[in-house]
This record gives sequence, structure tokens and C-alpha cells, in this order.
Amino acid sequence: MIKAAARVGSLEQAFALISSGSTVVTAMAAAEPQLFWSNFHTHATDHRDLRVFCANPSRPWPCIADDSMREHVEFIVMFMTGAIRKLQGRGFVHYMPQHLSRWAQNLKERTGGIDLFWGSCSPPDKRGFVSLGTSNCYESEVLRAARHVVLEVNPAMPPTFGGTEVALDEVDLLVESDHPLPEVAPAAFGALEEKIASFVVDLIPDGATLQLGIGGIPNAVGKHLKDKKNLGVHTEMINDAFMDLYMNGVITGREKTIWPRKIVGAFAYGSRALYDFVKENPIVEIHPASVINDPYRIGRNHKMISLNAAVEVDLTGQVCSESVGHVELSGVGGAFDTHVGAQRSNGGRGIIALASTMKNGTRSKIVSTLQPGAKVSISRNDIDTIVTEHGVAQLKGKTVPERIKQMIQIAHPQFRESLLQEARQLSYI
Repeated sequence: MIKAAARVGSLEQAFALISSGSTVVTAMAAAEPQLFWSNFHTHATDHRDLRVFCANPSRPWPCIADDSMREHVEFIVMFMTGAIRKLQGRGFVHYMPQHLSRWAQNLKERTGGIDLFWGSCSPPDKRGFVSLGTSNCYESEVLRAARHVVLEVNPAMPPTFGGTEVALDEVDLLVESDHPLPEVAPAAFGALEEKIASFVVDLIPDGATLQLGIGGIPNAVGKHLKDKKNLGVHTEMINDAFMDLYMNGVITGREKTIWPRKIVGAFAYGSRALYDFVKENPIVEIHPASVINDPYRIGRNHKMISLNAAVEVDLTGQVCSESVGHVELSGVGGAFDTHVGAQRSNGGRGIIALASTMKNGTRSKIVSTLQPGAKVSISRNDIDTIVTEHGVAQLKGKTVPERIKQMIQIAHPQFRESLLQEARQLSYI
């Protein structure tokens, strides 16, 4: 049982803090408040003009999947997942484009302010503090800007260090919860991803500090890093790959120039073993994304390497990582922040990695022109390095004709001639 009994309340008392016109922000990823999302649909129908801001929902919760909710609430997502991307655009689920480093500030600047922050936390300690645990992308900053704060106290939530500590006098209501934390299995990878990873690993020197994005290619890279020495971590998402590398002695942080010897990130998302790893671990610090994803701070790490994936890249270096044409897939997240920040680093590099083809090899992901509606996540003015299973294209500081030649060389051989012809037709070369 929670010791701070005076601050414990019922779910009904918590929902009573919401009224028509309220703006609510919820915590994300493994800190997703499951009592809120499991029960919100039964309370929202009493109100109108509600707005709920969230990120990467773990499932199509009843309140999001039910079309009748459009009469009562608008859901604004800051990063979409497979669980909800098909629901976007139905009139009440909308994506808000923004860099991860700006999430908290943009939320705080919304007209009318934030009426309620609803998140998750560890049980209170003897000093009267709880921890936001696995996620601090925007949570601590929004919490302190909100008019009211509700936290679901969950024994499964690991206390963490960094900026996650919250004093009980900052919280209006604690609600007891005992749900298992959402987990995400590492993305699978095969021979293709391992081939791409082999090129990426050659670009990562001993002593580098890493940011690895999400997907099969970053996971394959993690597997192939086991022969490296004294790597560090400065990343938006702390995942199982980093835990495994630390446990195998590859990650030491000895050569890091900021937060030396620390694994720092904005959130941890992965297996139960990962949550046990970050629990009260002084090696791990979880800070706001406004700090972790600040390109200037990222650039203070010497030999900073950022790796992100992409949907497609055009011959001049425009990167789309968040949509297939007009169809939204995810969000820009921290791709721009980390790609640009790494290039500010002494010896750093921003890497975009992708397979050269899609649809069983019938379509090139290296294109002369992005699909109509494709969202440019990283502009050609900010691009550094592109990697496919066919090699490495270093685009930074290169002219358009120089870029075209390099990009064609890393495209699949069956598309190289057509890409060359298209480049000529477009007067690129």
C-alpha cells in the first residue's frame, strides 16, 4: 500500500478533474497511464471539447477506436505507432509535427495552457518523492506547467535517476495501479539488415558516443558492435541493445565528454529486463528531451554518432522517415535533432540507414523524386551520410551532381540506370 495515504484518491476523483474544454497531457511509452486509457471512454462522454495529447499509444484504446468519441474529444498524437496510425485522419485523431526536442515547449505554449497532466510513477520513497521512472521526454516539464497532476502509482515502475524525481507536494492525486508496464520486443532483422549494419559499424570508431534509432537496422548494428571498445550512450530511447552492450563491457562511457560514464536518454522502452536494469541504476540517467535532444548538447559529445532509419531518400539527400506519400506512419521524433547534433560533434557523424528497395525488391527506396505527399524529415541542407546494403554515400559538403553519383552507387543495381536517366531529365547532372 502507498504510505502517503493523504494524497491517495480514487479513479473517479481523478476523472473529476476533467471538465468540458479541458486540455489533458498523458505520459508516454512504458509510462503510459493505463488506468486513464482503459477508462477514459466511460468518462469523456459526459463532456465536450476535450483535447488529449499523447505519444506512441501502445494499443488502440477504446476511447481512440470508437468513432462516437469524436463528439467529445480530439486526440493529438506526437508520434504514431502501428496501433493507431490507421485511426489518424478520421476527424478526431490528429498528428502534431514537431521535433522531439520541442515537444514540451510546444505543449506549454498551447493557448489556454494545460489543465491536467496524467502520468505514472514509482511508489513514494521515505523522503516524499516519486519517480516518473521510464519516461521523461516531456513529462517532468509538462507536469510542472499543468494546473493539476494525477499520477498512477505502480509498483512495476522502476525509480530512475536524472530528472525524474517529483515531490509529492507537486501532485494533486495519486491513484493506485498494478498493471504490467508496456513492453516492446526488439525489431527483428535478417541478412539484409546485417549487411547494412556491417557498413554502419565501420563508421563507428572506438570511444564513440551513440544514438540509435528504432527498427531492425539499429538492432542489427547493436549486435555487430560487440568488438568495439569504450562506447558511450547519449540517445533519445534507451533500449535492450544498449543494456546488452553495457553488460558485455562494450559500453563504458569512459571517453564521453558530457555525462561521462553515464547512459543518458529521454526514455527507456523495451523488455521487463530493461526496466529492471534501469531501476535505481546510477549508471543510467533519464532527462527531458529538451536537454537530451538539444542539437547543441548532442554536439558536445566528441565522436557522436547518430543512426536513424528512413522510408525513402531522394538523389539530392532529402530524407523522408515518417510517411509513405501522404500516409502518415510515425513522426519525425528526434531524427532531425540527433542527425544535426551529431554533425556538430568533433569527429561525429549523422547516419541515415535504409534498405535500397521495398515491396519485395520491386521498388527503389533511392528515388529521383519523393512520392507525392512525402514528408521531408531531414532536408538535403542538413544531410550527412546515407547507408544501404550496397555501401555508403557521404553527401555533406557535396554538390548535387556529386551526390547523384554517390546515391546511384548505393541504389540497387537494377534501378541505377533508370535513376541516372531520371537525374539527367531533371537536369541534376
